[in-house]
Amino acid sequence: MDNINIEQIMADIKREIKEKGLTSDMLSFEDIPYKKTAQGGSPAEAVDYVTSHYYVQPYQEFTGNPVKVFFKKALRKVMRFYVDPIVMEQNDFNANTAIAIKAISEDKSKDMNSRVETLEIVNKELVKRLDKLEHENAELRSIIAKEQA
Repeated sequence: MDNINIEQIMADIKREIKEKGLTSDMLSFEDIPYKKTAQGGSPAEAVDYVTSHYYVQPYQEFTGNPVKVFFKKALRKVMRFYVDPIVMEQNDFNANTAIAIKAISEDKSKDMNSRVETLEIVNKELVKRLDKLEHENAELRSIIAKEQA
C-alpha cells in the first residue's frame, strides 16, 4: 500500500482554493446540508430517525491480524446461540417501538389538527360576537349622547 502524503494533499487543496478565489466567509457549516441524529432535532426528525435505525447488527466485520480474526470468528460461532436470540429480540422490540411511536405521533398530529380546526371555528364565532357587541356599544353611546344633548 502506498504511503499517503498529507502535506502534498493539503498543498493541493490550498492551491485549488487560491485558484478558485474562495474565501472563508463564502460558506459556513450551517450552509452544508447533513442528516442530523435524533439528538437536538425536532420530534418529527426523532421519529424518522427511530423508524429508520431500529435494526441492530449482531456482528461487526473483523479486520486486522489474520490470526486474531480467525480466533474472533471462531468465538463468534461458538457464542452465536447466545448472542443471536438476544439481538433478534432487541430488533423485534425496536421495530415494534418504532411502529408505536410513529402511530402515537400521527394520532397526536391528527388530534392537534382537529383541535386547531375547532379553535378556529370558536375564534370566528367570538370575533362575530365581538363585532356585534362593539356595534351595540356604538349604538348605545350614540343614544346616550342624543339624550344628553
